[in-house]
Amino acid sequence: MILIRIQATIAVLQDLSSGNIMRPANFLLSEEEWKNLLDELGKGQFIRVLPSKEPGTLFSYELCCPLSKISLLNVLEAIDESIHRNVSALETLYTPHDQMTNKIVNLKRVARAVLEDIKISEFFKKHIQPHE
Repeated sequence: MILIRIQATIAVLQDLSSGNIMRPANFLLSEEEWKNLLDELGKGQFIRVLPSKEPGTLFSYELCCPLSKISLLNVLEAIDESIHRNVSALETLYTPHDQMTNKIVNLKRVARAVLEDIKISEFFKKHIQPHE
């Protein structure tokens, strides 16, 4: 299940991409949480404040790149969700020949590769089922 904060982030990016700018009402985030989320997306260079606008409200921002260029991994890293950025830390904690450590390190590498491959634009593609 995708966490509320991740869902809100994806919804914000979609709203800015579509031009339908309205803070997603289904996400119960405080004003401070919304501000922090927008700040994190700005620091990640996914959004920027429009000229002559005050930061803090969704109406004040625009996307810096298309959704097709933003991966789920990019989003998770930008909002500091629990993806370990440096898998080599595990490698140094344990002996290099520890089989379980190698499996965990490999799993994290695969997970990061899969998350990098999932683009945010894919969340909004319409799936058309063929007629039977």
